[in-house]
Amino acid sequence: MKNRSNMLVTKEFKFSAAHFLTQYHGQCEYLHGHNYRLQVTIQGPKFKNGMVVDFGILKKVVKEKVIDKLDHKNLNDFLKNPSAENIAVWIWGKLKDFGNLLKQEQSDPNVPEDLKKIINNDSSTIKKEVNSEGIKLYEIKLWETDENCIIYRG
Repeated sequence: MKNRSNMLVTKEFKFSAAHFLTQYHGQCEYLHGHNYRLQVTIQGPKFKNGMVVDFGILKKVVKEKVIDKLDHKNLNDFLKNPSAENIAVWIWGKLKDFGNLLKQEQSDPNVPEDLKKIINNDSSTIKKEVNSEGIKLYEIKLWETDENCIIYRG
């Protein structure tokens, strides 16, 4: 894995949801909705197949762990005070262990063989390599409106 440049891969998603802010006084304390835009950025080396992560795999993981849980939902049903900041932290919590989430997708032919070897090897040397050069969640960018977004890096 040495001498591979580190890259950032970003995929964008959209979802619609309703919420009201429980610790705010003004218009937003009442139930209302947004068409959210979410960017998930993964950091990692370019593998032998020329990619950091397949966009299709990234889409599948984020859809299952985040989008399917948020889209067309009342965010107050599972977040006490669903501000954009708190939603971004919640999303980070669902995706922060991206290496293990990717491990669940190993049967996908687009997961490179050299990455499969790294995520399946239990030796401490390999684990150190995964921590320093493996695929990891880098950033969550959540737009509540077209003009306003939160950037969270855990």
